[in-house]
Amino acid sequence: MSSGVITTLVTGLLPLLGAGLGASATLVVQRSSAREAKLRFRAESRLAHREELKSAILNYFETAQRLQGELDVRERGGTPEDLKRLIENVWLAEKRIEIICSDPLRDRVIAHARGLHHAVRSPAECPDWWVYCRPLQHDLLRLAQAELVRDHNW
Repeated sequence: MSSGVITTLVTGLLPLLGAGLGASATLVVQRSSAREAKLRFRAESRLAHREELKSAILNYFETAQRLQGELDVRERGGTPEDLKRLIENVWLAEKRIEIICSDPLRDRVIAHARGLHHAVRSPAECPDWWVYCRPLQHDLLRLAQAELVRDHNW
């Protein structure tokens, strides 16, 4: 081959080679950006779920605390507020957690709510409602903390 043909081939192929390298680099950058965006989306989704779960758990405990205060009133011989309405509020707060939590946490929330319900409905069987409900609350708190920490990836 003559040097003129080689020069023509090289000058014709160099722009194609440059375009190919540029396109390859663009694909690599786009893929990397897409992967980073996907990881960021997953992290933000986990954080949003954690915050939603934390809010639901706190709401449940606030609702349960109102009921527990009235159980204290009853235990001391006073006249509590409408316990039926309060236990219904606990039930609603429980359902809010159930729809967004793991199965083990759901089971603990249900057990705790059932314990409160039993204490409301059967005062003779639970003269000291706290002794009856304390282990259920302890298990619920332990699992809630573990689930919130696990999902946060600390």
